[in-house]
Amino acid sequence: MAFPSVYEMFAPLTTVRKQHFWEYFSGATLNSRWTTTLVSSGTVSMADSVDGGVKLGTSGSGHKATISLGGKRLFNYENSVFIASFKFDATQASTIQSIALSNTSIGSPRDSGLNTAGISDSVNGGVIYVDHGDGGGAVVNTATTKATDTNFHTVKISLNASSHITTTIDGDAIGSTITTDVPTHRMAPVVHIDSGTTKNLHVNYIEAFNT
Repeated sequence: MAFPSVYEMFAPLTTVRKQHFWEYFSGATLNSRWTTTLVSSGTVSMADSVDGGVKLGTSGSGHKATISLGGKRLFNYENSVFIASFKFDATQASTIQSIALSNTSIGSPRDSGLNTAGISDSVNGGVIYVDHGDGGGAVVNTATTKATDTNFHTVKISLNASSHITTTIDGDAIGSTITTDVPTHRMAPVVHIDSGTTKNLHVNYIEAFNT
């Protein structure tokens, strides 16, 4: 049996370990590790379809749904990676769909004052946005040239030690390297939908790790 070293036993709690998290979103119910926050008649359920994953839904004005790790922020703002397989619903002027690492645990990772690194599809913009914020003001929503659609895609967001963020979808880079308004505090996976009509956001895989 291996015992921890003296350093490991007394290392400060701020030391970043090689935490590694993944979720396949399979089965009949959402794993209890996830915290669900609903506003009005927002819903969170497991999709009754092959590889449908978890489904966040809305059906009317002001409806919102969020899943998070409930404040357990295990992933560093530098030297970490976030991966998600997702499917956005068709959007329109009153819909925002977001997937991110963020330090929120109850609402949209696009809200002002948050540390965020993620993507979104919002207000009928027609393209994927890279969302990034350092907690000091509004989260910046940088448009890319990647058009939105209703197919499953895989996003990878890399937060690097030189304070920049790179984002790929299905292995292809989208947008430019982000070097401003980058996170400065630990974060965790968050998925959020906010819509004034009937919409569903699917996620069937999430992974995050410190490198």
